[in-house]
Amino acid sequence: MDYWLAYFSTAILYIIPCIGLLSKKQLFKANKISFFLILGLLSHAYFAYLIIFNQGINLNFSNALLIIGLITVLIYTVLNLRGNYHRLEFLTLIPVIAIILFNPIIQNDHYITQYFSINALIHVLTALVGYSFFAFGAIFSIFLKFIESDLHEKNERSFFSSNLSILAMENQLFTIYWIGFILLSITMLSGSYFSEELFGAAFVLNHKFLLSLLAWLLYGGLLIGRAQFGWRGKKAINLSLSAFLILVLAYIGTKFILEIVLA
Repeated sequence: MDYWLAYFSTAILYIIPCIGLLSKKQLFKANKISFFLILGLLSHAYFAYLIIFNQGINLNFSNALLIIGLITVLIYTVLNLRGNYHRLEFLTLIPVIAIILFNPIIQNDHYITQYFSINALIHVLTALVGYSFFAFGAIFSIFLKFIESDLHEKNERSFFSSNLSILAMENQLFTIYWIGFILLSITMLSGSYFSEELFGAAFVLNHKFLLSLLAWLLYGGLLIGRAQFGWRGKKAINLSLSAFLILVLAYIGTKFILEIVLA
């Protein structure tokens, strides 16, 4: 009962702002949208708690996505406290709503609940927070891409807009990527240390690590290119989105195949 109440409450509280954004008339003011988002975050956190911490810590595929979605919405909420990004919540909420709606469908009831030590739990949470920053960075990159496209085409009725300049938004985007890159670096280093504890085997160069390493190199190259050569615009956005897709294949793709396809 609690599961379904939290499930529908979270989905509805996230859907309401999206409906308001799609309407030709402004249904909700910015403070009302923030109100729904905060309630949605609280409901989302409770929903995640119910299914992840029911017995030990169950971080299967669908639950990992649920945490990433929660942190992604939280990052958006903090970043947009001053309301500088108009309709960015639409891009942020749509994938999170999909994650929530599909949660009962892709839940693997036969997945064994995992019991982590404190050190291993810190490693996993660091990884999830890092992936969340990269996920929001990808969303923010798409947001920037729409705005830049509208500016080049001189579209006065653009759906997405911001009170800030393109340069200021790019600076914030790269701050997000720096945080994600640092967390990913910690995750990869600690992953080799906790490999036996987490996976019951010594560290090996598998496809997950190699894809993560490739994503790490692309993000590192992007950040160095930005710092040394001032990379910006489409080149930076396209490279960051490519790196994110590889990271998705490394973590989410691997869990999906192991827990859903091969289960």
